[in-house]
Amino acid sequence: MSKRNSIIIILTVLLLIIGGLFFFYSRSGNTGTGNQASSTQSAVNPFGSNATNKTTTGTTGGNTGNNTQTNTTNGNTAKLTQLYANPTSGSVFFASKSNQDVLEFVDRANGNVYQYLPQSQSGQPTRLTDTTIPKIEEVKWSPTGNNLVYRYLDNNNTDTIDSFSGTITGTSTGGNLRQIAGTFLSVDLAQMAVSPKGDKIFGLWKKNDGSGSFGVLSNLDGTNKKQIFNSSASSWNISWPTNTLVTFTTRPTYKDYGYLFFFNTQTYSFERILGDIAGLSTLTNSDGSLIAYSRSQDKAFSLNIYDTKNKTDESIPLATLADKCVWSTKNTNILYCAVPQSIPSDTYPDAWYQGTEFFQDNIWMIDANSGVTTQLYQIGVNESASIDAMNLTISPDDKYLSFSNKNDLSLWILGL
Repeated sequence: MSKRNSIIIILTVLLLIIGGLFFFYSRSGNTGTGNQASSTQSAVNPFGSNATNKTTTGTTGGNTGNNTQTNTTNGNTAKLTQLYANPTSGSVFFASKSNQDVLEFVDRANGNVYQYLPQSQSGQPTRLTDTTIPKIEEVKWSPTGNNLVYRYLDNNNTDTIDSFSGTITGTSTGGNLRQIAGTFLSVDLAQMAVSPKGDKIFGLWKKNDGSGSFGVLSNLDGTNKKQIFNSSASSWNISWPTNTLVTFTTRPTYKDYGYLFFFNTQTYSFERILGDIAGLSTLTNSDGSLIAYSRSQDKAFSLNIYDTKNKTDESIPLATLADKCVWSTKNTNILYCAVPQSIPSDTYPDAWYQGTEFFQDNIWMIDANSGVTTQLYQIGVNESASIDAMNLTISPDDKYLSFSNKNDLSLWILGL
């Protein structure tokens, strides 16, 4: 072998060694928490060009009595706290007279109301009432947090739903707890919604002969009743997003097409908005201009936003259920959602409702105006909790998001 060929071979080997070392160390330098989180999300969700993934690097923080973790996102710190470990049955955010955020929620086992001030430094919820109402299934709140309707199964008849409309009375002073005074509403109220002003109830009853349902408008205590709705259908989910608008969505299932109707409480008109959508679940914003809705699709589900004014329909590059979202109270274009990190193939939304499938979520924000999606918090990076979020509520200033964990019904709060 010539001297010239030997030199070429040696140089080639050296270049290969240097290239291998460079590749190894460049790969090692990119295995930090932030990049791992980003690549995992990209594999799970097919984000489009409008998706913004704020990758997170975690720092673990502590809070006595609570399970508190933080994610640092582009210099901003989002803090996740397990606020209440026992099962809860509904929460509400409102602003105090001093314009401070207040969160109230109900203990599922005994009906006691607790209050939490997220801007305080105590970090602990305080018990507000001592009126005991056991086995609460659902709570409907007035926007001020002073009135609520307990919904629970009758102890003597597991098929009968009892509803108690109450007002939190008195003042918590000197360690004395407040009371809940009120009245029982008509039995077997199938569905109900409280008006945005908190002064009216729209209740839905099934007809005794099975021929459909009828709706009644009343004061919060059940007085001044007036029937304003009649339908041959009986399986509805209802909500009351604006002062004059009650939404009717057929019960979602992958087996059937779903429909959304708007009912005007002043003109009593019934308008079809969406239809022929399998597994339809809906969430309408506070002025009725936008509807977030999910649909069954290919053994999974997808999320869309429908513009009621422009009659446009936009697909969102995040797969989640409308039940796992909440519209901002500050900006009607902003939607907050818990988005599953992965979705096992199954018949949705039925499998999720029935508890045969659970998710591990991350928290996202969606701007319906621009189409931009932003990850706000990546659950599981800094904490061991597995959270399948539902019943999301947002503070009036969009600084705090609360939700229940479907796995154990514990209550969590996220500082945004």
